[in-house]
Amino acid sequence: MDILKQFLDLNIAIQKEFNPLNWVDITNYENGTGSISFTDDGESSDEFFTKMVSIKDFIKGFGYSASLTKYEADKLCPYNEARIDINFNGGEL
Repeated sequence: MDILKQFLDLNIAIQKEFNPLNWVDITNYENGTGSISFTDDGESSDEFFTKMVSIKDFIKGFGYSASLTKYEADKLCPYNEARIDINFNGGEL
C-alpha cells in the first residue's frame, strides 16, 4: 500500500478514536516515515500526555514504529506540545 495513503488513513483513524485534538503539523517524509504534532486542548499536562501515549500505542497497533517527544509548557510557550514520529515500515526511527 502507498505510504501516503497509509498515513492519511492513520490520521483519520486517530481523529475518530481520540477527538477532540489540536493538530499542529502532519509531515510525511519520502523514506516511509512521518510525524504528527499536537498541542493541548486546555486539559492538564497529565491528561494531555496520557492521551499522547495512548495515540502512540494506537499507532503501534497498526504494526508501525512510533516514538513520542514531549514538550511541556513553559514561560516561552504557554501550552504543551507532543510530536509522534512514525515509521510505516516498522523499523527504527
